[in-house]
Order: sequence, then structure tokens, then C-alpha cells
Amino acid sequence: MKLSDIILFAIASSLFIIGIHQAIVVSLAESYWIFMFSLMPLFLYGYRKGRVQERQKNSVNNAQKRKKNTK
Repeated sequence: MKLSDIILFAIASSLFIIGIHQAIVVSLAESYWIFMFSLMPLFLYGYRKGRVQERQKNSVNNAQKRKKNTK
């Protein structure tokens, strides 16, 4: 996991915790925007993680194809 992924996840979790606090103190309706902002870095984190896994899967498949071609 890269540092940028850790930062994205930390921002998402921090905003979510702030949103919970504001929902308790003020109201859910007034802290709704904080929850929406916490979803943006979480979705970006999931997208980046999926891209990395897809690249790794493709590199393994390419390596297996090269082994078959050299035999």
C-alpha cells in the first residue's frame, strides 16, 4: 500500500468520524455534506486499489504466457 493510499483512507475515516460527531452534536441533516465528502476519498481509494490488483493480475497472466511460449 502506497503512502497516497494510506492518506486517502485516513482522510476518509477522519471525515466520517467528524460527520458522526457533528450528527450527534447538531443533526444528521446538517452534517450530511460531511458524510458525502468522506465517501469521495473512500471511493477513490477503492478505485486505485482495484487498478493495482488488475495490473498485478495482468502481469501474472503475461508471465504465464511467456513461460508457455518459451517451452
